[in-house]
Amino acid sequence: MIFDKRSLVLFFSNAILLHLMLLINSGITGFGLNLFILGPAFIIAPLYLRADQFFLTTLFSGFWIDSALPIPFGTITLLMLLSGSIMHLTRRRFRVEKNFHPSLLAQLINLVAGLTLFLVSYNCGFGDFYTMLPLSIFEAILSHLILIFLSPWFFNFQRALFILFSAKKDPESLPFV
Repeated sequence: MIFDKRSLVLFFSNAILLHLMLLINSGITGFGLNLFILGPAFIIAPLYLRADQFFLTTLFSGFWIDSALPIPFGTITLLMLLSGSIMHLTRRRFRVEKNFHPSLLAQLINLVAGLTLFLVSYNCGFGDFYTMLPLSIFEAILSHLILIFLSPWFFNFQRALFILFSAKKDPESLPFV
């Protein structure tokens, strides 16, 4: 098949996750918090799709997220492509039909992406760096606590969309047993 329907499903589900994060952040603005819960958006495309479909889906999702967040354009796209390429090369090691491995990967990717965005946002200036560090650590802990509950829901949501749109629900290559 030249075009995989799952890539469109993954792109639109990533857009839904982005807008869910933006809604949560606009709701808690009074507390001065800014959560980053986009870790699950990085996971399913490299684990389920072929390399060309993964690249296109990740590129479009990354550009969509980059245009919505106040960070230098291309930061999320590069993070998604780099982490997705590593996951795509080692995807036979992960059991993606359950939620355990994708949830752990989402936590790890969310931590790496959050730290990268923190360093990029404050331009590594050490004057503001130490002032904003305690608040950012609290935001990271809160983001990861929310992500514990959000990532299994999001992965099941994506699999349900695969079934709803009658797309192939199994990954391209399952792990060795």
